[in-house]
Amino acid sequence: MKGVFELPGDKSISHRVLMLAALASGPCQIRNLNNGADCASTIQCLQQLGIGVDGEIVIHPAPMQISEQPLDCGNSGSTIRMLTGLLAGQDLPATLIGDLSLIRRPMRRLAEPLRQMGAVLRLRDEEYPPIVLEEGIKRPIIYRMPVNSAQVKTAILLAGMRFPGTRVSEPVPTRDHTERLFEYFKFQPGRTSIPAFEYDVPADPSSAAFFIAGALLRKNSDITFRNLLMNPYRVSYMRKLHQAGAPIEIKNRRLVQNELVADVRVRSGLLMSPIQILPEEVPSLIDEIPVLSLLGTVCGFEVSGAEELRLKECDRIDAMVSNLETMNIRVEEREDGYRVWPGSFREGVARTFGDHRIAMTFAVAGMELDDPDCVKISFPEFFSILEEALI
Repeated sequence: MKGVFELPGDKSISHRVLMLAALASGPCQIRNLNNGADCASTIQCLQQLGIGVDGEIVIHPAPMQISEQPLDCGNSGSTIRMLTGLLAGQDLPATLIGDLSLIRRPMRRLAEPLRQMGAVLRLRDEEYPPIVLEEGIKRPIIYRMPVNSAQVKTAILLAGMRFPGTRVSEPVPTRDHTERLFEYFKFQPGRTSIPAFEYDVPADPSSAAFFIAGALLRKNSDITFRNLLMNPYRVSYMRKLHQAGAPIEIKNRRLVQNELVADVRVRSGLLMSPIQILPEEVPSLIDEIPVLSLLGTVCGFEVSGAEELRLKECDRIDAMVSNLETMNIRVEEREDGYRVWPGSFREGVARTFGDHRIAMTFAVAGMELDDPDCVKISFPEFFSILEEALI
């Protein structure tokens, strides 16, 4: 794999910037917005609420209106959780729905802190979407997160924007994009809006992880990513790969819009040490665990304390274990993780389970996919960049 690439904008930041733009005091321009289906769901929901969005991704804020139709969040957990918090803070009733995957994802962890803030909302079986928000929040909260979730943390912070005193603490720190954006936009709790802004979304490091793994699996690789987000909570996987012996070179580090970015170069190299992910490391590696475990076929891999993987777009523990076993790789599954032994894998057809990260993991390994279209959820450009890198 060879080439120099600037990848699409970070998905996590794109969701957050869109929602904050909807509350701004004037038009906001967002460049390099992630154009996957998940962010499209956020845009569609905002439009249903009366927010203007033009073709150049200029957000035209307006007083939010009650949507007569349910807000369809598609496959996006970020959309449904963070938008629920945003609407609760604006005291705007709404019903939020999603696809068959999303309506199986847990929402009680979101409902409990919002209810403590005075919101009135209902869940299916007290756990799953649809989310029916009837009344917004009425007071701030000081909340200690029982479950590590950057999405829930952000929902609480968005809900509490009009209420000074809202605070969230975490047993293990998670990605801090919302806090960084509040600081960058100089937002102070208690205000009703933030100043109009322009924002350039940095390249998505989770997208880069698949190409980095692909390069490490192939001889004579030399691939570079420009303007890549290097937030410490998003590039833990690079540190893990470096510890295993991967030749990763980070250049031109700089702070842009309160986020660290850099250029990253990866070349072929022999991974010498097994990759081991401990429970306290899981929150900062949750999206990259599948592709890191693919590299376990070269150097060995083990993860524990990762039960959250079973609650993603699919059960990612089951998806990885079953696919690796199909590839003739020895794997041991556990309730909270799995272990992979090095071995030569047999090519074939990988089952994606409709999960974009499972699909991209096995695509960079050269496997055929039973459902390649699911990649569009987060990274529609994936296959064109992969084809270009492999030439």
